[in-house]
Amino acid sequence: MLIICLMLQFITKPVQKELDAFDKLYTNILHVPISEFQYMLNFILKKKGKRIRPIILILSAKLCGEPTIKTIEYAVILELLHVATLIHDDVVDNAVLRRGNPSVMAKFGNQAAVLLGDYILSKAIKQGIETKNFAILQVLTHLAQNLCEGELTQLIFSSKKIIDENHYFEIIRKKTAILFSVCSKIGALSVNADVKKNKTLQLIGEYLGICFQIRDDLLDYLDSEKIGKPTKNDIKEGKITLPLIYALKTAPKAKSKPMMLIIKKQDFSSENVQQLINFTKEQKGIEYAQEKMLKIKTNIIELLNYFPHSEAKKSMLRLVDYIIERKK
Repeated sequence: MLIICLMLQFITKPVQKELDAFDKLYTNILHVPISEFQYMLNFILKKKGKRIRPIILILSAKLCGEPTIKTIEYAVILELLHVATLIHDDVVDNAVLRRGNPSVMAKFGNQAAVLLGDYILSKAIKQGIETKNFAILQVLTHLAQNLCEGELTQLIFSSKKIIDENHYFEIIRKKTAILFSVCSKIGALSVNADVKKNKTLQLIGEYLGICFQIRDDLLDYLDSEKIGKPTKNDIKEGKITLPLIYALKTAPKAKSKPMMLIIKKQDFSSENVQQLINFTKEQKGIEYAQEKMLKIKTNIIELLNYFPHSEAKKSMLRLVDYIIERKK
């Protein structure tokens, strides 16, 4: 865990000045004169997280030029949008924990969480309008639409018991990868990068997002004491992710049939969930998902070869490793 934390420090070193400016602006935007309301916003501000998306945006800008105040403003807008969706997701999933800490829903209740998510979303929209950049607004509205479509698609596929690798990647592209893709794209746009750099970074961002979500899904199969967050939640909620999809696809029918029965009946008792996890491990579902990430990592490295050697490039390469090795 210490090595992973140190890795993040090395990643942020070339853009620390910009991240400090990001933190200051983000905090200022989430400041209100009403103390009771500020108490709720402070709860969110304390849950700063790893700031992966702002890091991607600022590093992308740095790969193409020198980040500007616009770079920081765009990073804040996207982080506000991201935080709003996380708050709403926890309400939908009835999640009491977020990365090992109480969720906004658990702390303040469903009604307050929905309204707080709406408020932060409105802040993102307001900041977007103040940029007076129609191209950026188009990107942001398209992003918001795709994030919603991703969550709705996952809900529909889960209720219909659709278990298919192509559908899985369709979902994670819309619910996770597109935000990473937009971060890298807007980072490039903020420094007026040319079309080639813009498209290259947009694809790098998408690949990073796919790796991030696969790794997130893999964490569900690990012991909670090792990663600092509750595990098995996705399976309990009926979300069938890549490791289990592969196991069901490749296992002999005699082994996969009882697992499919559990899924179809939505009988996710602790015993049945453990059966699904053991089955996935036996069928090498974990290894398959890890191999997928490593293949995508190779694609990212090839795309980064387009950019000249720099500290920002080294940080982006380190970020790939961080995303696929993180424990929470």
